[in-house]
Amino acid sequence: MNKLFLIIISLLFYGCGDDFKKVEVLSEFRVLSVVANTPEVLPGAVVNLQLFVSDVKGGGRSIPGTTVSCIDPGIAFGAKVNCDHDPSAVTGTYDIDTTTPDMTSNLFTGLAADVLSVTVPAGIFIGRSTTEQFNGVSYIVIFNFTVDGKTVSVFKRIVATNRGTLNTNPLGSAVFLNGVAITSAPAKDDNLKVTTNSPETYDFINAEGDTETRTEVFQVAWFITQGKFDKPKSDVDETVKYLGDAATEPSLVVSIVRDDRGGVQIVREVFP
Repeated sequence: MNKLFLIIISLLFYGCGDDFKKVEVLSEFRVLSVVANTPEVLPGAVVNLQLFVSDVKGGGRSIPGTTVSCIDPGIAFGAKVNCDHDPSAVTGTYDIDTTTPDMTSNLFTGLAADVLSVTVPAGIFIGRSTTEQFNGVSYIVIFNFTVDGKTVSVFKRIVATNRGTLNTNPLGSAVFLNGVAITSAPAKDDNLKVTTNSPETYDFINAEGDTETRTEVFQVAWFITQGKFDKPKSDVDETVKYLGDAATEPSLVVSIVRDDRGGVQIVREVFP
């Protein structure tokens, strides 16, 4: 396994907003995902971003943060996750309030009310090849927080492309428990899975300069407030097993469906 491959794998965890944590048990402050209303856009478009967070132990509080946005420096090829290279980088703020009714009623886990509107530069394609413009040029948004003495940083890629059809977020995702729509907290050895809509197909220009049709790939990340799963990540329609004793109430299960082009849909199930 080469060094570049290891770098890319580690960045995939970071870019998905998991703050490098691999455990699925929700307790301390976590940013579980960064959700864009439009994961792929044309240059000059405005994208709205929200953080899906969990702060079970926090008990309700305000968490101020900062943001910085810029053209991707080449993170997938080993560049550091920062905007030091871009004199046109845009700074801002993003505040998380877990005392909102939705958060308070759902174990302080949910979509933060604050919306960060980001404008992808109209000139993001300047100096880029025809292939790059078609396959996509990334604009990144970095979020930084200091919580309980620790620094939490996550980032989101927004892809600008002139491809005719733009990627959208997955739709229709639902959690099933032992083959039926989930209505109660899982018990020992119960099986869970997520279903969602069919993956989208899209055109891509390969290294030989040929246009090929690809199908996006879904992956599901699982989170829970009690117990654990036999695997914290799965494919869509792949079963995961709940391990541990039956969860007591209140409890929460979160599944995050991601495609491999920046699309996200989150399913949150709270019991009772």
